[in-house]
Amino acid sequence: MTVRTRMGRNSTFSAAAIVAGNGIGSGVMAIPYFVSKAGIAGGILAFLFAYMVSVLLHLMIAQILLHTGDTADILRAFHIYLFKGRFRNVLKIAFFVILVIVLETNLAAYISGAAEIVSTLFPAVPVFFFQIGFYILAAVIVVLGLHAICISEKVTVSVMGGILLIALIFSFLHINPVAAGTFLRTGVFSCLMPFLAAYSMIMFSFSAIFAVPQVIEVLDRDEKKIRKAIFAGLLMNLIISVIVTVCTILTSAEVTKVAVVGWAKAVGGIIQILGSVFILLAMFTSYWSIGFATTKIITNQTKWSFGLSFALATVPALVITFVIPGGFMEYMKIAGGAVAVIISLMLIPTYLICTRDKEVTMLHRAERSKITVLAVFLMYLVMAVGSFITV
Repeated sequence: MTVRTRMGRNSTFSAAAIVAGNGIGSGVMAIPYFVSKAGIAGGILAFLFAYMVSVLLHLMIAQILLHTGDTADILRAFHIYLFKGRFRNVLKIAFFVILVIVLETNLAAYISGAAEIVSTLFPAVPVFFFQIGFYILAAVIVVLGLHAICISEKVTVSVMGGILLIALIFSFLHINPVAAGTFLRTGVFSCLMPFLAAYSMIMFSFSAIFAVPQVIEVLDRDEKKIRKAIFAGLLMNLIISVIVTVCTILTSAEVTKVAVVGWAKAVGGIIQILGSVFILLAMFTSYWSIGFATTKIITNQTKWSFGLSFALATVPALVITFVIPGGFMEYMKIAGGAVAVIISLMLIPTYLICTRDKEVTMLHRAERSKITVLAVFLMYLVMAVGSFITV
């Protein structure tokens, strides 16, 4: 029985929720600060460019994986189409090791971040209890498989939407006219550097590269539904990010680098609670998708059992939270962002090689033109540049 049969008519929404859950994370709380520096025009352009470029790249990933095979993952696609010559296997192994290390460090960051949030409510309890608790609750969904992840992502993303709706209502009751006026008067062309920084941060928050193989499996390779799920999942990310940004900027006397701090100070403690719950749920959704993706990558590359691959994918991440300081893990998260940029840039040549003399069905004519593909590549270079800008 396929995953699609089990999921029934809600399968497309479930797949879209996987994309949204993989992409949206605690990083969404950093977006308002950068957008506040870019101004309203810069913010709108940054969101629009990030959404369009992200959709195109994720559709390209889907096309690559559909051409590659039933059990394809991104690393296997690189091995088939990109890694050539005498060092082919060396490149494959090296990239596999680097990718797994970075993904496991991301999982460790989710564990540590979630534990820190909960520990503020129970300061007398040692943090490692919350680290273990989060790991158990998150990892059990991963080990149950993609069907459990579909249900969990769908429910959790829906709850996150409800939380944001409540936060939106409270925020409109506490609009700061001075802050809103200042933001509306800020233009994009006089603030190019903040615009690039905002665009880069939004692109990072929209990245759901490792969710695409899961979407293909959930939808049983139905191309029309895969396309809809990618558009819808990234649209969910766009809506969530815009709501957080608008609420923060229109209420905060000072837009802080972690949005929920200034937002809560302006609106009240309810936002601190809602924001903390929202971030905690975002960490669960990201953990499920990344944890499953890491497990599948290990399984595909080593041919080991799912259970052993699951243990190798998740247990080291828990151990990392016990032995490595949080500051080091923050640097590793930055490294993870750099790897995401590298993967994105590698995907363009992989796409061109993969689709040579083959039918492209995931993208419409204008979307698959050479000009569009080049534009996507260049916009990812812009993303890389923007990640080094400090505002």
